[in-house]
Parts: sequence; structure tokens; C-alpha cells
Amino acid sequence: MIERYIDYMQYSAIKPERDCADMDSTTPLRFYNRGYRDGVGVRYYYGNHNSKVKKTLVVASGEALETLHSQGLSDEYIIGTAMENNASFSRIDLAVTEWVEKDLVSLWDVENWFKYGLIQSTLVDGGVKKISSVTDGGENTPETIYIGAMQKRGRLGIFRAYDKGLEEGLGGGYATRLELELRSKKAHDVAENIAYRNDFSGSFRQHFNVYAGNFDRLMDAPISEPIKRKRGVAREKDVEMDKRWAWLMQQVAPALRDAIAYDEKSGRGRDRAFNFAVKAGLKWKEKINLLDKQD
Repeated sequence: MIERYIDYMQYSAIKPERDCADMDSTTPLRFYNRGYRDGVGVRYYYGNHNSKVKKTLVVASGEALETLHSQGLSDEYIIGTAMENNASFSRIDLAVTEWVEKDLVSLWDVENWFKYGLIQSTLVDGGVKKISSVTDGGENTPETIYIGAMQKRGRLGIFRAYDKGLEEGLGGGYATRLELELRSKKAHDVAENIAYRNDFSGSFRQHFNVYAGNFDRLMDAPISEPIKRKRGVAREKDVEMDKRWAWLMQQVAPALRDAIAYDEKSGRGRDRAFNFAVKAGLKWKEKINLLDKQD
């Protein structure tokens, strides 16, 4: 089984402090005077006097995001909601976990990716660091592998792979976690790609790709093309339409699906769905093809 999801995110956005009135207080970060924590563990920080634009710093740890995922919220929805508040991402972590079934990418595989020059990423220039443990029999067992410059992690990010089975107390060889920590512009670009395209794997490969069949299996998607930047009114229109499509996919599409299902079960057929398609400007043939795909 392969799981792919956001494991950490940090961004600045517009959120009135009054919205945090019912939240618990938490220790503020450096440069911030006040901090709050909501019911799922997302933290909000205020009072940064070094910032000209008075935005809120929002931090969602892996634990908080796991809670949101358990509530049925997708990464596309979580990040898309942040984008609606003019979020500017400064960090985002992409996590891929494989649980052993027939195949399992091991830390030995990751080490060989680096050793044989199979990795395409600027992080390779920072080198590799391996943390191992020694068993009773004297065998050297890798636990974590870092690729990237540790001393520049806060600016450039880092890649890490570790034995998730050991962390969960299951023993070695049951699960492997790959994490790509991205910062600054790269983090924001990936956030846009996930919010507006729902492209997790392609975003991962855009910044850390491996020419190996087992890595292809983990990602199951090609490298994502960067979102093209435009200036002025054209760029603003692109952003507006990206947000509109994100809203349509996250809010309208599920509601429409449920409405069509209800009409069919109640014997009303698809007349109202056809009328909706007409209002949306779809041609008759396109409407039929679109609705018939749901059968």
C-alpha cells in the first residue's frame, strides 16, 4: 500500500485575530508575540513587528494534518482553502509511505539511488548522510538517510527517508517513508500545484526525481509542468480562474454528484442535470457524454 499526503505546511495568510478568541493559547514563535492552537492542532501566530504586511503565520504539523485527513479533507481542499485567504507558503513537506505487500522500497534502495547517480535534484549537491544502528550480531542497519545540506535546510529544504516500521514499533522492513521538505518559492509553487491541479506526485518529482522503476511505482505520475507565470491583468485572471476551478471541484462537483444520485434514486431521472449542463454552456452531445460517464 502506498500513501501520499502533505505532512507539514507553513504559510502566511489573512486571518483576523478575533477568529482565535475561543482557541487555546500556545507559546509564540520567535518574532511573534501571540500564539493560538485550534481543536485539531493548527497553530496561528500574531504580532510580528518585523513584517510590513500584517499577516498571520499558520503552522500545521503532521499530527494536525493527519487529524484533518481523518475527517475526510483532502490536501487539495486544505491547501485550496488557505489559498482563498491569500496564503503565501514558506514550507511544505510531501510524504510518501510504502507499506510492505509484495514490494517495498528500502533504505538500501535510496542509498543506491544516490550512489549510482540516479537522483535528479539540486539537493544532491548537499551530499548524503546516513544514520545507522548496530544490531546484536554486529550488522549495520540504516534507519534514516538525508540528502541535502543540513546546515542550509532552513533555506533550501531537504530529502529524508526512514524506516517507518521502526518508528511505529513494528520492526524493520515493514514500511518506508520518503519526505521532501521544500522551502520558500518552491514550497509555494508546489502548494499552488496541489491546490489547483491536485498534482502531488508530479510536484514531488519536479523537485526530487529518481530514474528507477521502484521510484516510478511510488509516484505513479510523470513530472509536473510548472505553472506558467504571467504579469499584470493576465496573471490576475489566471489566479482568479484557478481559484474558481478549485472551488468548483471541491464544493460544486461533489454536491452535483449527490444531487444527480438523489434524482435517479427518486425516479426523476437526469432532467435537472441536463438543465444544469445547458446553463453551464455545454453542448447537447457533450452533456450526454459527460453524464453517461457516471454510469
